[in-house]
Amino acid sequence: MNNHREQIIERFKQVKALGFVRSTRRNNTGIGKTFEDYIGVVENNINEPDLFGYEIKSHREDATSYITLFTKSPNFPPRANAYLKNRFGTPYENNPALKKLHTSIFASRNNTYNNTYSFKLINDKQHNSIKIGIYDVSTKQLIDDSVGYTYECLNKILKKKLKDLFYVSAERRFENGSEYFSFNKAEIYSNPTIEKFLSLIDRGLIMYDIRIGSYQTGLKYGKPHDHGSGFRILESNLKLLYEEHIEIE
Repeated sequence: MNNHREQIIERFKQVKALGFVRSTRRNNTGIGKTFEDYIGVVENNINEPDLFGYEIKSHREDATSYITLFTKSPNFPPRANAYLKNRFGTPYENNPALKKLHTSIFASRNNTYNNTYSFKLINDKQHNSIKIGIYDVSTKQLIDDSVGYTYECLNKILKKKLKDLFYVSAERRFENGSEYFSFNKAEIYSNPTIEKFLSLIDRGLIMYDIRIGSYQTGLKYGKPHDHGSGFRILESNLKLLYEEHIEIE
């Protein structure tokens, strides 16, 4: 158990006691940024837990969407994003010289991309890796499975980034065009396992998003720009990833 559990629970209860607070940021990221501002988290994009060793995630009570577990570019082969974008991407409408590749992938079914390719996650147990399988949409033949993640890479992220997760729910309302949140419930999830992660992938309960674009200006012009490729799960299935789950009112 995280030794700082009582500290983060007490900090949450202090924020809860404030009732409705005004969102500190517009758009979909407002809820997370607002809670982090009030609980005292310095915003960062590094691959580390947020506060007291907990990764913090927030959602609206009426939300039934996918949440991001973690984002990371494939760890094999080298320059995997550039390879995927250049070989399988589609041109930007406003700049046909550059390509992008945005698609959502499951292990339980094939998708269709640009009426040309079909993507599917492959759990390669022989080589201990999750691969991005790319098929010909017409013939169903596998074209490429050279890009992916090793089990070791995925397990390290689970144990480092998501070992202890503090998941906050909020009621929301609008006043004079501004959004307000009341952070009224929280859940703590602890000890995710690679075995559960792989099982959820096999069952089609974890989705992988490829979100690769190209820099269109500046010194990095033409190089791949990862907009958050990563693994996502429905909020209702989050508990299936963890050994321990407790609710805080």
